[in-house]
Amino acid sequence: MRRILKSAAFRAVVAVMAALSAGALLSLALRGKSNPFTSAMGVLLRPVQGLSASAAGVAEDFCGYFRSSHALQERLARQETELANLRQRQVEYDQAMQKLALYEEFLELKKSQPNDQFEPASIIARDPAERLYTFTLDRGSLSGIQVNNPVLSGQASGASGAGQYLVGVVTSVEPTSCVVSTILNPSVNVSAYETVTREIGVVNTTAVLAEQGLCRLPELKRSTAIAMGGLICTSGLGGIYPKDLIIGAVTEVLDDTATISAFAVIQPAVDFSSLRDVMVLTNF
Repeated sequence: MRRILKSAAFRAVVAVMAALSAGALLSLALRGKSNPFTSAMGVLLRPVQGLSASAAGVAEDFCGYFRSSHALQERLARQETELANLRQRQVEYDQAMQKLALYEEFLELKKSQPNDQFEPASIIARDPAERLYTFTLDRGSLSGIQVNNPVLSGQASGASGAGQYLVGVVTSVEPTSCVVSTILNPSVNVSAYETVTREIGVVNTTAVLAEQGLCRLPELKRSTAIAMGGLICTSGLGGIYPKDLIIGAVTEVLDDTATISAFAVIQPAVDFSSLRDVMVLTNF
């Protein structure tokens, strides 16, 4: 606005309007006096008077433009505020839906294991150096969480319905957070069995398999009856994990070239890349 007021064009318009106004005042002062001078002035000022009326209209349009521009700016500001409020409501809605889904899983788990104690938690950080091996939860010792508490998910990858799927184990605890090592961490060992053959072993992984998102059940006999599709669950031995948590399904059985045994390759039931919320089993 200040630039417009200081512009040469605006000053020219003001000068013209001033000249027109002076002419109009002179014409008014000489009105009613009939002499050659007044007649000549009338002839000269007639087009000027018309131009003055046109200039007044232009000035009115000019002011109206700025009034409209100001109103438009106010409207845009209101719309931007409304849009920001809608975005915030969308975020709050999405968060509420995520919590609702987590609580539904929690209720299903409580129905299946009424004596178990669970603490719902959300992932707040992942270790970028270890890909999917560890992550941090927003619950800690103040919520009753301790080292070696099992961590579960109520939903498996691509599955419908709730269950108890093993994610990993708590490895360190702070008052308001804890670190979880998943079953894709080579340091995690879980006593397990195959549900059809009842063959037992210890599920773990290697760096190579972990990069592929896989685990293994090693030290099987080469004559093992475990086959592709077999379900691997926790056996309950060792006291850290309760029995019958679902670990995953067998994708293939291979001979171990370094020994005379075989091992089953396991696809974990949980999709760790999309995991956002979990349940920490604090007592069972």
